[in-house]
Formats: sequence, C-alpha cells, structure tokens
Amino acid sequence: MRFNLIWQGVLLSALLALPSTAGFAAKGDLKVQVPRSAPLLQGRTLELRFADFAQGIWVRDPGDCPPPSIDRSAPGSALAIYRGLWEMPDRICQVYGAELGGRDTQRAAINCLLNNGAESIELVTVQPRGTGGLMVQEGERPPVHFRFCEKITPVLKATDE
Repeated sequence: MRFNLIWQGVLLSALLALPSTAGFAAKGDLKVQVPRSAPLLQGRTLELRFADFAQGIWVRDPGDCPPPSIDRSAPGSALAIYRGLWEMPDRICQVYGAELGGRDTQRAAINCLLNNGAESIELVTVQPRGTGGLMVQEGERPPVHFRFCEKITPVLKATDE
C-alpha cells in the first residue's frame, strides 16, 4: 500500500512537471502590437495634430474645387486635413505622432482605415509651397503638389452662424 502511494506521488509529480501539450489562446492574444511612435519620430517632442499651414481642403487641380466630398473625389485628387485627421478618397487617418521640423516641414505618423476595411500605418511629410500650395509625400513615394481649395469650418462654429 505504501509502495503504491509513493509511485502515485512520483507519477503525479512527473505529470505536473511535463509541459502542457494543449495550448489555449484568449481573444486578442494574436493581435499585432502597433508601435506608439514610428522609429523616425522616437525621442522627439510629438504633437497629435497637423500644423496650421496644412489645415484645409486641398486639391490637385484647381478646377476640382470645391470637391463634392472628399470620399467621392477621384483617388489622389483631394485631401482634407483638420487638426489630427487626414482624409483622402480611399482612406481616413488619425495622427498618432507628428514632428514640426525646420522650415515649416512636418512629418507625421498616421494610422489609417482604408475603404476596403484594412488598416495601415503610414508616414507622411507635408510642407507649404509658395502661397496656397502644399507638398505631400506619403512614405517613400514621390512628393505630390496640392493647391489650397477651402478652409474647414468647425461644426460648432458653423452652427453658431
């Protein structure tokens, strides 16, 4: 009897020492961790909005001003920037880190929701060009020149008038 108890104890401790073969994952365990800041922006003072010079609705062709709405414009033809939001016909994005560099150049890391439901993290650079122009570079793509179309009026101010 005593012998059986010893073997049962050894067997139980051996079973407890073995790694579990069954794995359980909770919801969200496989979720990708989004970095809080792009590597190029780490260690710098960050803003959560675009600079004042970039605020407004911008178009590639002045004949397209005012656009019917940003989301119904042709891809790449219009851009709306307001505080921490960036909207183009195929995506809407929110700034999660922006740095104002020299000569009014601003680099911003943005988290975007694409029209197809996917998400992307992008790095954009905006820079004023002359009076009423804005150079926009998305990641490593070549810069694109936009022209100022109109100012964005905050909803609360629009209802006060």
